[in-house]
Amino acid sequence: MSELSLQTILLIDDNPNDRLLVKRELSKEFDDITVQEVIDQKQFDQALAELDFDFVITDFQLGWTNGLKTLEAVRTSYPQCPVIMFTNTGTQEIAVEAMKSGLNDYVIKSPRHFVRLRQAVRSVWQQFQTQQKANELEQRLQALLNQLDVGIFRADQSGRLLESNEALLTMLGAQSLAEARTILPEKLVKASDQTQTSSSYEISIKPSDSQGSTSQSGTVLWLKIIATQNKANGQEIIDGLVEDVTAQKQAEELLSQLNKTLEAQVQQRTQQLEKTNQELEMFAYSVSHDLQAPIRQIGSFIQLLRSAVAHSTQQSSNEKAATTDKATTDKATTDKTEHYFSVISSLIQQSTRMIDALLDFSRTGRAKIVYEDVDMSRVVRRLRSLIEDSYPERIIHWQIEPLPTVCCDRALLTTVWQNLIENAIKFTKDQESAHITIGLAPELAPEAKDSSPESTKIPEAVFFIKDNGIGFDPQQAERIFGMFQQAHVQQIASGTGIGLANVKRIILRHNGRVWAKGEVGKGTTVYFSLPSSC
Repeated sequence: MSELSLQTILLIDDNPNDRLLVKRELSKEFDDITVQEVIDQKQFDQALAELDFDFVITDFQLGWTNGLKTLEAVRTSYPQCPVIMFTNTGTQEIAVEAMKSGLNDYVIKSPRHFVRLRQAVRSVWQQFQTQQKANELEQRLQALLNQLDVGIFRADQSGRLLESNEALLTMLGAQSLAEARTILPEKLVKASDQTQTSSSYEISIKPSDSQGSTSQSGTVLWLKIIATQNKANGQEIIDGLVEDVTAQKQAEELLSQLNKTLEAQVQQRTQQLEKTNQELEMFAYSVSHDLQAPIRQIGSFIQLLRSAVAHSTQQSSNEKAATTDKATTDKATTDKTEHYFSVISSLIQQSTRMIDALLDFSRTGRAKIVYEDVDMSRVVRRLRSLIEDSYPERIIHWQIEPLPTVCCDRALLTTVWQNLIENAIKFTKDQESAHITIGLAPELAPEAKDSSPESTKIPEAVFFIKDNGIGFDPQQAERIFGMFQQAHVQQIASGTGIGLANVKRIILRHNGRVWAKGEVGKGTTVYFSLPSSC
């Protein structure tokens, strides 16, 4: 649709000076425009009878009526016609009421608003043209829908079909509207819900066979209906579109069956995996537990053997017949034997520590998590007091920031903090004074956000413990959380290699994360997160 030029404006105003003003302003904006002047009721009635105008400009205060009644009369005879009220006698309340009644714009009649009059006419006319194009497009769309495989119907409020296109009849396998009514008895009544003007839903029916009777073959036709409440000739009716979605429904049903099959398989595999993990846990626990007894026995026999060798050496030294060379040889042998005993004892102690740590690791994996609100500040300060007493010779500077209360297992999180604090003390042993900081990561702390209630709701709390110890190579960051793995050689920092692995297991069981940052000689920072709510 090509854009129409504005040709005739109906000017309703009984003041000749104002009419002259309007015509002068319009001539600046529009070429070859005709202004049809109305100064009384007779001329107004004649103009409405002929409807030979494209646009209306009306004053509010008229000698025979007012602008609101004029607007109502124009809307009755020419509903789509653009109308602007140009007046200096109206009020804000009148302007609001006029806009509610369909007025397109309201312009104050004053010298500083003259230029706005022609701008308003141009803007309203463009909007009118746009609406006209939209109406034309709607008509073209309706024509296209008639050519597509989309059913169109009209029904009364009871759901009884009043009209339908050929596409709907073909979809239903019906030869006539009457036959379609037998296939869709009261199926469209859902759309008569008075609480909404439009609704979309799906129905299933049995289409008609080639002889015109409802098919008994079991074939089900699924239809998607989009129905809208309308009025026609003062009667409430339902207009709607119908789409055949049978293939989509069949695909959804097939997909649902596949998903159920996959879910069953996943559940079965998960159960098998959980069973295997439980068996591995039990195996590790059993092996660790059973190794304790023989290692203790080895340690006991080493002590007995050491006592026996010491006794034998003492007897040998008491023999006065021994020569000086033999005494020197016996002393060397005794020193070497004592060294061997020391190494064996050290290895036994290390093995015992590793077995104990492995048992702890196994217990944390099998322990049932009991969630409760835990004050992290109290847990950390109590552990600091207990652990610090074990190192009376150390100078340790603590900085413990306020920590939140989180929902977790108290015993397991106590184990986490114990491992992390002991590590921090161990790895700062070569420093003249140790500096250990414990706190909440500032970039995720609630106080770092704005003060609105929603801003304080963070998905997780991130804790950290920082020391000024030996640090580690950043490339070894993942290694330090592995079983029996360390980022340092044994001579630098002795340990079982299980403590941080235990920390990781506990945090992961709480659906959290754990990671570490550090540099060689510049200390270590270990972070771990816990969900803010259970």
